[in-house]
Amino acid sequence: MSRRILLAVTAVLVLSACGNRYPEHSVIVNSKDALVQTVYGTVCGYIEDGIYTFKGIDYAKADRFEAPQDPDPWEGVQTALYYGNQCHQAPRFTWKDDCEAFLYQWDDGVQSDDCLNLNVWTAGINDGKKRPVMVWLHGGGYAMGASSELPFYDGTNLAKKDVVLVSINHRLNILGYMDLSEFGEKYKYSGVAGVMDMVKALEWVKKNIAGFGGDPDNVTIFGQSGGGGKVNILLGTPSAKGLFHRGIIESGSMTSLMAPQTSRDMARAIVGKLGLDEKTIDKIQSIPYSELLAAATDAIVEQNPRNVFYRLYGAGMWFSPVLDGEVIPFPLDDPRVADISKGLPTIIGCNFSENSMLPAVYANADMRYKMGDTKQYLYVFAKPSPHMDGTFGTNHCTEMPFVFNNIWLGRFMVGCDKSAYKLADFMSDVWVSFAKDGVPNTKKFKWQVYDPDTKPMVVFNDKTTTVHTGDAFFDEMASLKRETWEYRK
Repeated sequence: MSRRILLAVTAVLVLSACGNRYPEHSVIVNSKDALVQTVYGTVCGYIEDGIYTFKGIDYAKADRFEAPQDPDPWEGVQTALYYGNQCHQAPRFTWKDDCEAFLYQWDDGVQSDDCLNLNVWTAGINDGKKRPVMVWLHGGGYAMGASSELPFYDGTNLAKKDVVLVSINHRLNILGYMDLSEFGEKYKYSGVAGVMDMVKALEWVKKNIAGFGGDPDNVTIFGQSGGGGKVNILLGTPSAKGLFHRGIIESGSMTSLMAPQTSRDMARAIVGKLGLDEKTIDKIQSIPYSELLAAATDAIVEQNPRNVFYRLYGAGMWFSPVLDGEVIPFPLDDPRVADISKGLPTIIGCNFSENSMLPAVYANADMRYKMGDTKQYLYVFAKPSPHMDGTFGTNHCTEMPFVFNNIWLGRFMVGCDKSAYKLADFMSDVWVSFAKDGVPNTKKFKWQVYDPDTKPMVVFNDKTTTVHTGDAFFDEMASLKRETWEYRK
């Protein structure tokens, strides 16, 4: 080998070694480069690897069990550098499972009544560009979760695909959906407070997202599990009309609502457990959440003595948005919902291991089709996790690291081999394409619009395909039997 070639090879090796030892990343936090003026005041974020990031911005304020109001304006500059408080919720029972904790890597953050805040990731600010906006609604049923609870909720990699990613916290469980309307006018909206919070967040986006480089007239809401249920509810919420333009429902085709009388009866039982009545009800606004949770759990378990679920996971799992007749005026399958959201494109799907959810996916799609929504796209996510000898499979949540293009942040759940990165890049492209114009197509991929007769469904895997009703794929999905990892027995 000549000296010149040897020097060249040595230089490449040295550069390679230096690159591994000193990866090229940048974080800029100063007083000038990440400032955005909102209608309430100026916020200061930070820039990481070219993406402007703002966390914990207040979009509203609210007294406990009351309707949300606009946040207080401020003078000067407020920092927006770290995630805000999340809603009070029961202790996470699954932390006791070492395997679950490893897979999900939860961050339960700081819990508070003061939790109406959001986060923004964007490739540009104050630049006049109109990037599509994607608003993430976290999972956890209507009882738990937060915009920061899972590491792969980070919006950096979606923002690199030139969308503005927004994620929100809002009121949950007892604080979001206990119907105290019988106890006075100030509690009129307590059964739908969490829904009103989400609408308030979308109003904030409408008023402010242009400064963050986003288009307020091109907003997609998307969510998983309970977040998917929230998308369904917002599709039937008149006050949300015009604040978003398409929706994505991942493993969350819940369309049921709490009956008003059922919710009010339970609220009265809980108030009784707390030793309160119509004259002393306002004390409920300052009772520590732990006491409120204990009273609610006792009341709910008393009425459901054989259901250990509520005792293990807390009373919050019982609560859901109430069909109050005003904020949510109709059942979600009522034809009148078409006046609110007819024509909005939707993506609806679930994961391969969630075979029991498939009928709900079809029912959700058929329900919206009957309302005149003919731009629906159905999917099944079918790439299994390699962890725990493959027994985790395509469990609840496994599609999310792919949707967010965050394989490294989701590596403890889905692995991190090259095939995972490849599918994540493709799947996030499809989600971003849908956010741009409502058509989830890429150069090499065309998604068939839903037809209730043939029921085309995209199967996302290392090789993505389209299947139709009657195909053998559905027999395989229906016959799937989940195995438990031997060390978890």
